[in-house]
Amino acid sequence: MARLDEHTSLIVVKEGNKLHIKIYYSRGGIKRYKTNVYVKDKAQFIKDKGFKKNNALNPSSFQDDKKKLDELQLKIETIIEEFEREHLVKPTATQLDALISNYKENSQKSFTYISDYLQEYINIIDGKERNSKSLPKAVESALSQFWDFKNRKYFFNEIDEKFISEFIDFLLFYKPKRVKASSSLPKPVHHLNSPTTFDSQFGMNNNTLLKRLDAFCTFVKWAMRVHKIEVDYAKIKDAIKDNISTKRITKYSNIEFAFRTVDEVRLLASQDFENSITDDYYPEYINGVEKMKGVSSNVLIRAKDYFIISILTGNRISDLRAIKAHHVALGKQTAKKTQGQFWLNSNESVHKLLRKHNFDMKMSETKYNKCIKVFLKQFYRNFLKQEDKLVYIFERRGNYEQVEQVPYFSLAESHSGRRSFATIAYHAGKSKRSIMQFTGHTSEKEFDKYIQLEPEKDMKDFADLMSV
Repeated sequence: MARLDEHTSLIVVKEGNKLHIKIYYSRGGIKRYKTNVYVKDKAQFIKDKGFKKNNALNPSSFQDDKKKLDELQLKIETIIEEFEREHLVKPTATQLDALISNYKENSQKSFTYISDYLQEYINIIDGKERNSKSLPKAVESALSQFWDFKNRKYFFNEIDEKFISEFIDFLLFYKPKRVKASSSLPKPVHHLNSPTTFDSQFGMNNNTLLKRLDAFCTFVKWAMRVHKIEVDYAKIKDAIKDNISTKRITKYSNIEFAFRTVDEVRLLASQDFENSITDDYYPEYINGVEKMKGVSSNVLIRAKDYFIISILTGNRISDLRAIKAHHVALGKQTAKKTQGQFWLNSNESVHKLLRKHNFDMKMSETKYNKCIKVFLKQFYRNFLKQEDKLVYIFERRGNYEQVEQVPYFSLAESHSGRRSFATIAYHAGKSKRSIMQFTGHTSEKEFDKYIQLEPEKDMKDFADLMSV
């Protein structure tokens, strides 16, 4: 990383009746770059070995002037360092002048790091609902880890095809999950030859990557609009499009967990099953290491009850948390994610479970998701005494595909309750439009993607038909 005074130094030059601090660089010539920061006394500047408040021409603005001075010098240091890294020699004074001029030509706000406005963007997003801020925060985390990985920061006008390509490769294969990037971390171990296996602690799949890239573009557009950063946005979009095509990054879908009949849900909601629930464990990653964490039967029962409420109402987790007594009385609720109003199934089954827990879920979505897998494991293995129903799922990263077989219940997450509501109602013959009034879907196209159909049954029907 670039450091102050590594390749440049600060000097004081007399200009008329003012003493101007300039950034000095010497190699194959001499360059002095103005900072528009001034001092009272040159000898005092030399004695202090730098810019001090007692020598500032405007003491009241010392902190702002000091920050401006440090940032400008550091960014010139960074330009020199990047040139040296690529060419193995420092730029001449003339070359440095050209590099700086190039930055000025390509950006209205010269020497602007992407990170300069990222925190401001996140602070603005923090005032919004959780669903609208999760993606921007994920992008902020990804960029910070990328800078640590590359051991440098980037300017806005460095966002080109090379930057996009390296950022995508990092996200697909090298981004640590759950922990901050660090040189002390073990390196990812991916096996990309057949059979392909990915290191589950690093990287992300194509679907997640595409969402991150969309959110990154949204941030760039915000910086252009709010801070007048001048970048060629069309070129950035083209670079993303070209990389997506070259690396063959396509969306895909897997089978998703959902109950298909109310009878299954009634067994899950039975007192006999609740009485059988025992303390258990779920895996948790701490500093990249998997450890088993205990969870009490009471917590599992609360998670089970809220999962059942989700199945009976079709609620997203954000709306599940928000259900209050007046929503039950009205039979209506406003979606946190879309702000649209939807119907709420508020029958006695739902109301009884909500009253049981005093309308308070008392757990994070992450913990809720882990608990769902634990109580469903106990439900199928211990209570129903069923053998695991194994299904194949795959993960795509670029052109690589990993295939594995997992228990069906292990695919369940918070959204599985809402998906179960839609699936059960659809198979019971309810119209799409009537179901959508409860789930909050606004288009049949999106709803069709959501319903858990029965591809296994379709495949068997065709296998029976197309045989000789």
